[in-house]
Amino acid sequence: MKFYKITVLILTVLFFTNCEQKITIKKNKFTSINPVTYTDVLYKSNRDTVFVSTYSGKIYELINNKENRKQIASLDDEIYSLVYNAQSDELYAATLNSGVVIINASTGAVTGTLPIQQTWASQLCYNEQSGLLGTFDYKGNHYIWDLKNDYKLLETPTELQQMRPKYIADNGDIYFDGKSKIIRWNYKTNDMASLNSSGHIADVDAEKNVVLIGGKEFAFYNAEVDSVLYKEKHPDWPIHISGKDRKDSIVNVPLSLEVLSGLASPKFIYTYGLDKSIRKWNKSSGSLAATYTKHKGSISGMTMNSDQNQLVTIDLLGNIQFWDL
Repeated sequence: MKFYKITVLILTVLFFTNCEQKITIKKNKFTSINPVTYTDVLYKSNRDTVFVSTYSGKIYELINNKENRKQIASLDDEIYSLVYNAQSDELYAATLNSGVVIINASTGAVTGTLPIQQTWASQLCYNEQSGLLGTFDYKGNHYIWDLKNDYKLLETPTELQQMRPKYIADNGDIYFDGKSKIIRWNYKTNDMASLNSSGHIADVDAEKNVVLIGGKEFAFYNAEVDSVLYKEKHPDWPIHISGKDRKDSIVNVPLSLEVLSGLASPKFIYTYGLDKSIRKWNKSSGSLAATYTKHKGSISGMTMNSDQNQLVTIDLLGNIQFWDL
């Protein structure tokens, strides 16, 4: 009976995967889908304590191995992305209708907003050393604010118009993607370089190597040779099958789904995708080192602590997992 159920499941998955899907994205609220859905996660402390946000405008503080969560703030808006400025104890939240909202992380009070021009932004990037906060909107405009200089907007070269800032390095390098290219621009020296690669930037490591996302593949760009060293896919789709006594088993369907994001550590790359799994890859070779399958909901965020020895992930069912690396 179990074999029959698994066979039907695999055939159903293959059928729907091969169907043409047309999806229209509208500027409507997502809170009707699941108001407790976690949309972003970031560390408050060096490990075990994080902030999470929801579509329903809530920001919570969560501690590993503790069930209770502390509400920090409640906005009458949807939150898509978070940044934490530890020096000023402020949170920056990318929202649907209010631009980027500035929040006192201790009191939850809104202390200001950074406007987005008649649209919204869903992703923030931040560098604590430089105090730069960057984002882009759905009309192709980008914004980089200097938090240490009264939130002044940086002027960027015309070559970067309609490109998206995705990563800000300590040395002043800002990485942009868009228009089928990757550009590294240093706002201090005005030096600009076009990388021999393309895709969506997921992360940049200390050696200026870049993790790139594109459809079902992720790629690892090596800065020293100015080339992509390898491209990899999630090799299968781990599906949870409910069993007796609430014990699940995993069926690995031989199907690669879209890779959504990734992070780089000194020795490994971590990716997650639509298959609800997290994959650990050897950075030097691209070989798969481990697969983590605790999430039953679609993973919506992942971050690593500053010591790079703990990973935390969230999903659309409102679940969170801490992983000691």
